[in-house]
Amino acid sequence: MRKISKIEPRLPSILKRKKVAAYARVSMECDRLMHSISAQISYYSSLIQSHAEWEYAGVYADYGISGTGTVKRTEFQRMLADCESGKINIILCKSISRFARNTVDLLETVRHLKAIEVEVRFEKENISSMSGDGELMLSILASFAQEESRSISENCKWAIRKGFQNGIARFSLLYGYRSVNGIFMIEDSEAEVVRWIFQQFLIGDSCYIIAVKLNEMGIKSYYGKEWSGSVIGGILRQEKYTGNSLLQKYFVEDCITHKEQKNKGELPMYYVENTHPAIISQDIFDKVQREFVARYGVEIKNGTAEKAGFMYHNGEYEKPDFSFRKAQWSEEQRKRHSEIYQSRETMKFLHHDLSLFIKCEVCGRNLTGQYRTFADGSRELRWVCFNHNKELHQKKISLPRPPVMRDDALKSLIAEVMETEQFNTEIMCETLSKITAYGDMLTFHFHDGRKVQRKYIPPKRGYRRKEKI
Repeated sequence: MRKISKIEPRLPSILKRKKVAAYARVSMECDRLMHSISAQISYYSSLIQSHAEWEYAGVYADYGISGTGTVKRTEFQRMLADCESGKINIILCKSISRFARNTVDLLETVRHLKAIEVEVRFEKENISSMSGDGELMLSILASFAQEESRSISENCKWAIRKGFQNGIARFSLLYGYRSVNGIFMIEDSEAEVVRWIFQQFLIGDSCYIIAVKLNEMGIKSYYGKEWSGSVIGGILRQEKYTGNSLLQKYFVEDCITHKEQKNKGELPMYYVENTHPAIISQDIFDKVQREFVARYGVEIKNGTAEKAGFMYHNGEYEKPDFSFRKAQWSEEQRKRHSEIYQSRETMKFLHHDLSLFIKCEVCGRNLTGQYRTFADGSRELRWVCFNHNKELHQKKISLPRPPVMRDDALKSLIAEVMETEQFNTEIMCETLSKITAYGDMLTFHFHDGRKVQRKYIPPKRGYRRKEKI
């Protein structure tokens, strides 16, 4: 007779602690929701650290970003990257709607995390992605979350369109006007410039020539920048300068994609007269539109001339092939020249203190300094990764792009990491070898091999408008 022996499974004497993280999100920027997300971060930090069998892996929080997409949520993307690298085993989330309001994104993300053995737990619905019926319940409840978002969007659209039907115009920033308590008031100095632009166009100047003349006279645009032909063309086609408003020229196609498109008859438009003081008479505006027709052969639709196709290409323009032209430099010369401008050691002149010091971890390129000019004439230096999308577009890779970071905020953060009272370029170069950015997470690399991570928190945004004299 055969003898059968049962071999009991060997249980590990010490269970390995799970690496647990949490994700939080609010979709609007206001003090009440700022308090909400702070409370969520505090709650999850205490909850995770109170469990002896859990290892705290951090709290990822996106502030002021919609949940209908995942591309712009830098913290969400950083959390997924940490899951890929094995830094997280369990993700806690308050509810399905906080994780994603797009059914497709939610299911794809949860399935991918399940494939790499990362569990997602939703507290409000009491669902775990690793349970047998977890995916079924997720698909049902995610559909509810998506429909809730769509319902809110439709309600907002209904209110806006109802206002359009009643002749209520929604004003935006416009050169020549200032909004005072929701009412458009004429800015006299800019109104004179607008009248001059219309007059010069009727005399025979092109949009480009008008822009050149304004720049030579030292006249700046609303935001204190130089003029261009396309901006002048937009002013000449703006019906609001006649004191009337054409409503619903654009509309949002879908609440999930947030894509805005021009209204070409899909929805009704409303032309409301005398909504605000006029700068240009209706007769002069009509003459300008007819001049566009005479010069460029375009059509007039809804009282405004269409854009000229040969000037704006309508998305059908193809770049000419200059293959017959002989290259000035060889590939080796181009590569050698590029390497010179990628290192602080070989670069002879640095434009800014942080030039060639901050790199994007995704595309490997240096962040570029760029000035932003405000309406009051002041300028602000910012750091931008221009090559990010260009490098990854052909590879079809979607990884978080560093946000636009202010120079003064970065210097304050560097001084904090180096434990100095104020920023000093020499001390920074002696202490740090470089700074790398992955989304809004900055890694400071010390010469002694240490690494310190800090999250870039953008300072409070402020709009600098011209003061009316």
